[in-house]
Amino acid sequence: MLIMKRFYMVVSLVAVLLVQLCLATTSSNFTILSALLAFKFEIKSDPNNVLGSNWTEIESFCNWVGVSYSHRRQRVTALSLKSMGLQGTISPYVGNLSFLDALDLRNNSFYGHLIPEIGHLRRLSVLILQCNLLEGVIPASGYHCQTLQVISLVNNKFIRVLPKYWLSNLTSLHTLLLGNNNFTGTIPPPLVNNSKLLYLGLEYNKLHGSIPNKIGNLKNLKILDLEANNLNGTIPNSIFKISSLRELELGFSSLSGTLPSSFCLHLPNNNSKLLHLGLEYNKLHGSIPDEIGNLKNLMVLDLEVNNLNGTIPSSIFNITSLRVLELGFNSLSGTLPSSFGLQLPNLRELYLNENQLSGRIPSYLSNCSQLTLLELSHNQFTGPVVEGLRHFENLQILNLEVNQLENQPESLELSFLTDLTRCRSLEILVISGNPFSSLLPHSIENLSSSLQVFVVESCNIKGPIPKGISALRNLNYSAMSDNNLSGTIPSTIKGMKSLQRLYLDGNPLEQSIPREICLLANLGEMALQNNNLSGPIPSCIGILFIYKSCS
Repeated sequence: MLIMKRFYMVVSLVAVLLVQLCLATTSSNFTILSALLAFKFEIKSDPNNVLGSNWTEIESFCNWVGVSYSHRRQRVTALSLKSMGLQGTISPYVGNLSFLDALDLRNNSFYGHLIPEIGHLRRLSVLILQCNLLEGVIPASGYHCQTLQVISLVNNKFIRVLPKYWLSNLTSLHTLLLGNNNFTGTIPPPLVNNSKLLYLGLEYNKLHGSIPNKIGNLKNLKILDLEANNLNGTIPNSIFKISSLRELELGFSSLSGTLPSSFCLHLPNNNSKLLHLGLEYNKLHGSIPDEIGNLKNLMVLDLEVNNLNGTIPSSIFNITSLRVLELGFNSLSGTLPSSFGLQLPNLRELYLNENQLSGRIPSYLSNCSQLTLLELSHNQFTGPVVEGLRHFENLQILNLEVNQLENQPESLELSFLTDLTRCRSLEILVISGNPFSSLLPHSIENLSSSLQVFVVESCNIKGPIPKGISALRNLNYSAMSDNNLSGTIPSTIKGMKSLQRLYLDGNPLEQSIPREICLLANLGEMALQNNNLSGPIPSCIGILFIYKSCS
């Protein structure tokens, strides 16, 4: 009864508006206005007052925000209300806009189910509902929308299996984006038979089973994203026959098998179109084929967290377009090519951590002047840290911990730290677990003012803590435990106003704890055990730590 009352209210308002707007009171105009007002009626929140101030009797609905009207057909052809902060349900009367070609409600807060009346929109070619709160199953009535070319339902809460009968009837579909939902089941066979598909995104769902071998039928595909599902089995060789691919993302699943040595040979012109290859967090094993270097325009190569072994092919270091190389958390061994730095001028991020790599860090690495992140931790690298770190002017993160790196033999101080003073964007510096056996240089005070994390534990660092360390005013985490630091804790530490964690345990530091510690208002944790400290404990320390633990 309540629904009927609402409907009659809308009908009455429509009649009034048609007269006021001097429109012909044709059935088509009546239907259009009824549908639009019913849509507005279901909006519970309009924070920007877009519909409240514009969808009124003062303005013809032909000119309403988000409404595209064809005067030739005298029909609404598009409804686009993206990113307006709207909240509510989608009115079933939208199904009465029979000439609607595009429905775009992305980036709002629409909730409830996708209306079955969507099947009435036989001319619909674009359906974009991404980034809302829609839930439930995709209605089977969508089978009738045979002209659909673009479907994007990303970032909602849809469930159940993908409607294979619906998909089999969408012969014009070229873009299907269903990521970040709760879809289950397997990849529907009809989906891989649509040779018109250009973009297919099913990432972050709960799909299981294997990738269909016939996926190679998608000969025009540019982007394939199946990341973060429960897919298993091997990667079909047919994928690597899709010469149009720009991005291939199959990470965060349980795919197994090896990377075939011939997987690039099927791609015309060495697949110069592929820009992104992501196979991370799977169960792939075996070696990385040398042919991977044929991907001459590759920008991102991510193979981290697999069971890959063998050496890193030198051909990878000839991909001059490469910006991100992620090979961490595997069982790769051997040395790095000594000249690869010359061939990677565009490299931004290099992850080789948690492997079994050995030998020296190549000196040519310093030619990768665009590096923002260098992660080489937990390997078996030896020799001095590469010279020329000063060329990494954009470096933000450097992690060299747990290797066998040494200081330059002619220097008593940890000389590469002086080089790093040129890296004005440096935020995180971790070099623990290396036998440096050196002094901290006074130049440490010239490290980047952006430095937030400084970790140099278990490195046999000798001598005093430089007083100039107080210049690192934005440092919030400092760990220098288990070294041979001697002398006193400098009173200048009071200048490190942002410090939250301080670890100096396991050193032969002497004399008393400086009272200036009390001036570190943000300090929440401090370790000073296993030193040779003496004298009274500043009274503020107990108060400080009780306060921090309570807050």
